[in-house]
Amino acid sequence: MGRGSLGARLGVCLALVAGVGLGGCQSLYGGKPEKLATPQRKKRPPEAPVAEVQIKEIEDCTADFRGDPKRATQDTRVSTNLVVEGDTALSNSDRAAEPEAQAGLLKESIDKYRNALVKDPYNAEATLKLALAYDRVYRKGCAIAMLKRLAALSANPRFAGKATPAIDSISDNGQWFKRYRKDAVAAVGR
Repeated sequence: MGRGSLGARLGVCLALVAGVGLGGCQSLYGGKPEKLATPQRKKRPPEAPVAEVQIKEIEDCTADFRGDPKRATQDTRVSTNLVVEGDTALSNSDRAAEPEAQAGLLKESIDKYRNALVKDPYNAEATLKLALAYDRVYRKGCAIAMLKRLAALSANPRFAGKATPAIDSISDNGQWFKRYRKDAVAAVGR
């Protein structure tokens, strides 16, 4: 049970490390490494030209937006709730994967906005958002009719406070009504 000197231990460790280090740098199987062949590049097949699909805007609007104002009652609380539900359906339509689900959510949002206008015919926010929803489903005629209605609301001093900022937001957002921007801006009188 003798103790060896510290120098002897260090010498053995150094010899072991040097032996492994020098032996580890040699090739594994003793032969020359194989040269890898570079893969041949294949030409991509020519892409078929994608035909532009022309989407037809529906110019006419069969909806009647001018009811008898004497029979109109304002229920702003219900109208505001319906606008919020319409906003939710419209934002969910962007995230829907299937086209059928998107169409269903867009239809639901249009129904919510129309019902909001039934509850409060002078709701500028519902009028603008209904115009935007009609724009999403290519109903140009109905969207322009809603914008004209918004311009008529801004002419009334009682409703101008809410209608004028809605009209200003149309000017601020260039992506809205971009397929017929000039017509939309002309409809609101700008």
